[in-house]
Amino acid sequence: MIRGKVNEKGQALVAVEALARDGWFQPLEFVLDTGFTGDLLLPANAIQRLQVVPHNEINASLADGQDVQLRGWQVSVLWHDRIRRVVIAQADGEPLVGMGLLQGSRVTIDVQVGGDVTIEELAG
Repeated sequence: MIRGKVNEKGQALVAVEALARDGWFQPLEFVLDTGFTGDLLLPANAIQRLQVVPHNEINASLADGQDVQLRGWQVSVLWHDRIRRVVIAQADGEPLVGMGLLQGSRVTIDVQVGGDVTIEELAG
């Protein structure tokens, strides 16, 4: 089970551990974003710290309806106690966990400042 908290902005936050090129897992804090269909989104400075492997560009639709291409990066993350290979989209802004990574999970959020956030793996 993955646990997090709701911050003072009302955002559901969770830590995801990403495997950096140096072989160590780096915990990174992400906002859950059900409007983001990808796996993870990180700004360039966080991607540089991980030194991850470049991947294909990713087509994305922004909240304002604009279609863009974002740089993509491959990374391994610790997710539900297993290593999972995912693609990070590079963009400015807050780090996001999207519906791609949440697929196969139950998300529960106590929507209040300091409220619990839990992500459980669904059976089957």
